[in-house]
Amino acid sequence: MICRMFWALNKDMSAQHASNQGFTLVETLVALSIAAVALTTLAGRLGVSADTQRTLVIHSTMLEVATNILEKQRLSTVVNLDDKEGKIEARGMKMAWKLSAEKTELDNFVRQNVVVSYANEPDVSLFLFHAK
Repeated sequence: MICRMFWALNKDMSAQHASNQGFTLVETLVALSIAAVALTTLAGRLGVSADTQRTLVIHSTMLEVATNILEKQRLSTVVNLDDKEGKIEARGMKMAWKLSAEKTELDNFVRQNVVVSYANEPDVSLFLFHAK
């Protein structure tokens, strides 16, 4: 009888021990594979996000340069309608700009256009209607 009790107790303990042994090698490899795929996807997204951020900074800087050039024209006491161009450095980026004027249907107004260019980026163009 003691032998039967010991055998039953030993059987229960070995069943508990078998269920608490941990993960099998296959389960571990599957989990690592899933984690590798997820991390690869996230790393790709971070690269795209960094490129988008860089493009937005460049575009906003180009808009600031164009706005500043037009504001100088707007605030000047003498209206100069000559075409101008130049280079400017803003936030460590060297940009080229061109200011031009064109007639409008109204004789009292002139449209002044400014175009700002930066390497490998689309040009930014703004305009201002100015009284002669």
